[in-house]
Amino acid sequence: MTEAEDLNIPLVGIGQYLERAVMVTWSTKKPTAPGLYWYRKSLGVRVYIVEVELDGVTLRVDGKNPDQCKGEVATIEGEWAGPLLPPT
Repeated sequence: MTEAEDLNIPLVGIGQYLERAVMVTWSTKKPTAPGLYWYRKSLGVRVYIVEVELDGVTLRVDGKNPDQCKGEVATIEGEWAGPLLPPT
């Protein structure tokens, strides 16, 4: 694996956050781990940072965010980018 390919692999740190930044791009692929993510319903609409939380075995967004980004991640349509690291 090249170093460039390695940059696209998230490394899990302590807790639910990552050890280092990863390159993020917009994708319709839904999050597979808890954390902070960029979210938009579609190209050209407002962008939000949402927190994806693990509720038992289900990934959820708490519903504090507008633009239909609430409930089970599996049912939310839109584009995602992340996960994001908190600032140091």
